[in-house]
Amino acid sequence: ALGVLSKRHRVFTEDEVNFLQAIANVLATAVERAEEEKRLWDVREGERGRIARDLHDEALRDLAYALAETHRARASDDPDAIGHLDRLIPTLQRVGQQLRAVIYDLRLGAELDTPFPELLEALVGLHRAMADECDIELDVGDGLPAGPLGHTGTQALRIVGEALTNARRHSGASHIRVRMWGSSARLWAEVADDGRGFDPEMGPGPGHGGGIKGMRERATLLAGDLQIRSEVGTGTKVRLELPLRKHPEEAAEPVRILLVEDHTAVREALAAAFEREAGFKVVGQAASLAEARRMLEEIDVAVVDLALPDGYGGDLIPALREASPQSQVLILTASLDRTNIARAVENGAAGALSKTANLDEVVDSVRRLRAGEALLPLAEVVDLLRSAERQRQEEQGSRQAVARVTPREREVLQALADGLDSQAIADRLHITVRTERNHIASILTKLGTHSRLQALIVAFRYGIVEIR
Repeated sequence: ALGVLSKRHRVFTEDEVNFLQAIANVLATAVERAEEEKRLWDVREGERGRIARDLHDEALRDLAYALAETHRARASDDPDAIGHLDRLIPTLQRVGQQLRAVIYDLRLGAELDTPFPELLEALVGLHRAMADECDIELDVGDGLPAGPLGHTGTQALRIVGEALTNARRHSGASHIRVRMWGSSARLWAEVADDGRGFDPEMGPGPGHGGGIKGMRERATLLAGDLQIRSEVGTGTKVRLELPLRKHPEEAAEPVRILLVEDHTAVREALAAAFEREAGFKVVGQAASLAEARRMLEEIDVAVVDLALPDGYGGDLIPALREASPQSQVLILTASLDRTNIARAVENGAAGALSKTANLDEVVDSVRRLRAGEALLPLAEVVDLLRSAERQRQEEQGSRQAVARVTPREREVLQALADGLDSQAIADRLHITVRTERNHIASILTKLGTHSRLQALIVAFRYGIVEIR
């Protein structure tokens, strides 16, 4: 729970409430990040444990057996004892295969530049060599990316490798089929066996439940979906679907971000959110229009708060577009006031978000902008532009109306601003009450208002009067 207390009686403004919500979003993102790091640590520890078990339970066991047989053959007086060494050859071969599999796992994280199909074939080849009683088929479908897939690719292969290990060791299958296919946006993998299967309600049984948990954790961290379907006597199918994100090795240049936000906590949280994502680089941070105007060169996307200490954030857009013609602007606002948003869109903003939006939503919106997506539907853009035009016409009409107010009428308005009633105004200006009322009627007509209060608000807005 996050709260703000006041030592005196007061009413919190909408901006203050929105700022509190923005801080809550920052804290929530920090909590989510800590939880993700904890899950990632658990996955890595599980991976280390599995590699240790592989070395201990298989490679070291076979190696110990081979050494014992060698000593026995050397110590024997039987001239045919050397023939027993022939039995060691398959054992030593298995040890070599197991060690190669472990080395593959350990080196996979350093193979970010290796084409994905090459890594996949190497993985299936290793498991084929270790599969004594079943054959493993590899089916590469349409759309599988031919180049490297970076971190996403290596994690996908770890999931496929765990599924293969489970099928090879525990299913009793005679045939395992590995299928992989994809598109520019997604990757699919499937490992199916014809083994004994298991009852989904009972689970896979002892020995490989931890491996399934590790696969699920990896898929979750990659925003993927892992489905395991099994039936007793008919085998098991593991299906993985992952979104593909462009990783740094594929990106020619990161998207250069300028953040213009006067609240330090929100600005730094936004910067951290962008820096965590591949393909973004925060090249400037400003707390005011004056600071931002010194940082407009070579910007791809500017995230701009509309309410800045020294003015309206939307006024920065024309200067930004002049300095960086290809730049785009995403505006943030504490309240989605259509008038302010309309002004920003008219100046060239590509989209608008409330400051209460989740940090991931801000990052995703910038990503969509760079992908050529429209954040605002065309009909809404047209409506906002019409609104801006109406506002401009109203302001122009108001200025023209204000220009028609006579000096004497300005004196009447100032007297109103000073809190005087009709008699007091008449006394101050040495006129009759009837003349004062005629002046008020003329002012209401010229300004297009219906009351003294409305007229006073218009006069104050355009500097005719001052509050003293």
